[in-house]
Amino acid sequence: MSQFLLMTSDLLAVVRKAGGDLSHDFIKYVVTRHEPFDGPQSQIVALLRSLFSDDVLTATILKSTAISDAGLSKQTLYEIERGQVRKSTYDRALESVNAANSEVLANVLKVWGRK
Repeated sequence: MSQFLLMTSDLLAVVRKAGGDLSHDFIKYVVTRHEPFDGPQSQIVALLRSLFSDDVLTATILKSTAISDAGLSKQTLYEIERGQVRKSTYDRALESVNAANSEVLANVLKVWGRK
């Protein structure tokens, strides 16, 4: 994440130097590969939330074999056939992805001034 933030900072500096308007608050962080019952991981997520507050989505995307398996076939979770992984695994992964996507959509609609 540190490397990503440094790269983002460099990119935004180039945009700012070129006269780009950076007054939009559009950058949000998504916690991915999340294992909610892992103690140290929960501490890191709490630290991220304390540092970045509302810039971290509430929903997290779970670590899941369903998502990994989809990636191996260069597909998204929405593209794989439901029977490729256990139904409960697929449903849990899909629920977490849908929750994060719903938050992203709500943020886009808010910025666009739509409901």
